[in-house]
Amino acid sequence: MAKVLFLVASLLLYVLSLLSLAAATQRLDLAGSYKPIENIDDPKIQSLGEFAVNEHNKQAKTQIQFQKVIGGEMQIVAGTNYKLRLTALEGTSSRTYGTLVFTDLNNKNNLINFYKVPK
Repeated sequence: MAKVLFLVASLLLYVLSLLSLAAATQRLDLAGSYKPIENIDDPKIQSLGEFAVNEHNKQAKTQIQFQKVIGGEMQIVAGTNYKLRLTALEGTSSRTYGTLVFTDLNNKNNLINFYKVPK
Protein backbone atom coordinates (compact mmCIF):
# COMPACT_ATOMS: atom_id res chain seq x y z
CA MET A 1 0.00 0.00 0.00
CA ALA A 2 2.83 2.40 0.85
CA LYS A 3 4.44 1.71 -2.55
CA VAL A 4 1.18 2.58 -4.33
CA LEU A 5 0.84 5.86 -2.42
CA PHE A 6 4.46 6.68 -3.19
CA LEU A 7 3.90 6.02 -6.91
CA VAL A 8 0.73 8.12 -6.98
CA ALA A 9 2.45 11.00 -5.15
CA SER A 10 5.44 10.79 -7.50
CA LEU A 11 3.19 10.82 -10.55
CA LEU A 12 1.28 13.82 -9.19
CA LEU A 13 4.52 15.75 -8.60
CA TYR A 14 5.66 14.90 -12.13
CA VAL A 15 2.39 16.19 -13.65
CA LEU A 16 2.54 19.37 -11.54
CA SER A 17 6.13 20.02 -12.66
CA LEU A 18 5.07 19.61 -16.31
CA LEU A 19 2.23 22.11 -15.81
CA SER A 20 4.65 24.57 -14.16
CA LEU A 21 7.02 24.22 -17.07
CA ALA A 22 4.21 24.81 -19.57
CA ALA A 23 3.08 27.92 -17.68
CA ALA A 24 6.64 29.25 -17.56
CA THR A 25 7.26 28.79 -21.28
CA GLN A 26 4.03 30.27 -22.60
CA ARG A 27 1.50 32.81 -21.44
CA LEU A 28 -1.65 31.11 -20.22
CA ASP A 29 -4.68 33.35 -20.69
CA LEU A 30 -7.27 32.86 -18.02
CA ALA A 31 -10.93 32.87 -18.94
CA GLY A 32 -12.47 36.14 -17.90
CA SER A 33 -9.26 38.16 -17.93
CA TYR A 34 -9.09 41.45 -19.84
CA LYS A 35 -6.99 41.39 -23.01
CA PRO A 36 -5.90 44.35 -25.15
CA ILE A 37 -7.97 44.95 -28.28
CA GLU A 38 -5.52 44.26 -31.07
CA ASN A 39 -7.25 46.13 -33.92
CA ILE A 40 -8.63 49.30 -32.37
CA ASP A 41 -9.55 50.60 -35.85
CA ASP A 42 -11.92 47.67 -36.45
CA PRO A 43 -15.29 49.16 -37.49
CA LYS A 44 -17.03 47.05 -34.81
CA ILE A 45 -14.86 48.62 -32.07
CA GLN A 46 -15.37 52.13 -33.46
CA SER A 47 -19.14 51.55 -33.60
CA LEU A 48 -19.11 50.48 -29.92
CA GLY A 49 -17.47 53.80 -29.06
CA GLU A 50 -20.07 55.68 -31.06
CA PHE A 51 -22.82 53.67 -29.36
CA ALA A 52 -21.39 54.61 -25.93
CA VAL A 53 -21.37 58.33 -26.75
CA ASN A 54 -24.89 58.27 -28.21
CA GLU A 55 -26.26 56.31 -25.26
CA HIS A 56 -24.52 58.64 -22.80
CA ASN A 57 -26.03 61.63 -24.61
CA LYS A 58 -29.51 60.13 -24.22
CA GLN A 59 -29.06 59.31 -20.54
CA ALA A 60 -27.23 62.48 -19.45
CA LYS A 61 -28.97 64.82 -21.91
CA THR A 62 -25.61 66.00 -23.29
CA GLN A 63 -24.50 66.64 -26.85
CA ILE A 64 -20.93 65.43 -27.10
CA GLN A 65 -19.81 64.17 -30.51
CA PHE A 66 -17.94 60.90 -30.98
CA GLN A 67 -14.55 61.17 -32.66
CA LYS A 68 -12.60 57.93 -32.29
CA VAL A 69 -11.84 54.97 -30.04
CA ILE A 70 -8.15 55.29 -29.16
CA GLY A 71 -7.59 52.24 -26.95
CA GLY A 72 -9.23 49.47 -25.05
CA GLU A 73 -9.46 46.02 -23.61
CA MET A 74 -12.01 43.25 -23.88
CA GLN A 75 -13.16 40.51 -21.53
CA ILE A 76 -15.05 37.40 -22.61
CA VAL A 77 -17.76 36.48 -20.10
CA ALA A 78 -21.36 35.46 -20.86
CA GLY A 79 -21.04 38.06 -23.62
CA THR A 80 -18.20 40.55 -23.91
CA ASN A 81 -17.15 43.55 -21.83
CA TYR A 82 -15.37 46.32 -23.72
CA LYS A 83 -13.37 48.88 -21.70
CA LEU A 84 -12.74 51.66 -24.21
CA ARG A 85 -10.89 54.97 -24.23
CA LEU A 86 -12.26 57.38 -26.80
CA THR A 87 -12.16 60.98 -27.84
CA ALA A 88 -15.24 63.14 -28.33
CA LEU A 89 -15.97 66.80 -28.90
CA GLU A 90 -17.48 68.67 -25.99
CA GLY A 91 -18.36 71.97 -27.59
CA THR A 92 -15.19 72.82 -29.50
CA SER A 93 -12.81 70.92 -27.20
CA SER A 94 -11.70 67.36 -27.77
CA ARG A 95 -11.83 65.35 -24.55
CA THR A 96 -10.90 61.80 -23.57
CA TYR A 97 -13.53 59.53 -22.06
CA GLY A 98 -13.59 56.04 -20.64
CA THR A 99 -16.50 53.70 -21.04
CA LEU A 100 -17.59 50.16 -20.36
CA VAL A 101 -19.94 48.57 -22.88
CA PHE A 102 -21.33 45.07 -22.38
CA THR A 103 -22.42 43.12 -25.47
CA ASP A 104 -24.67 40.22 -24.50
CA LEU A 105 -24.93 36.86 -26.24
CA ASN A 106 -27.69 38.28 -28.48
CA ASN A 107 -25.31 41.07 -29.62
CA LYS A 108 -27.29 43.73 -27.74
CA ASN A 109 -25.07 46.54 -26.45
CA ASN A 110 -25.53 47.99 -22.96
CA LEU A 111 -23.75 51.07 -21.63
CA ILE A 112 -22.47 50.23 -18.15
CA ASN A 113 -20.24 53.22 -17.40
CA PHE A 114 -19.17 56.47 -19.07
CA TYR A 115 -16.79 59.03 -17.57
CA LYS A 116 -14.46 61.87 -18.46
CA VAL A 117 -10.80 60.95 -18.09
CA PRO A 118 -8.97 63.59 -16.03
CA LYS A 119 -6.35 65.61 -17.93
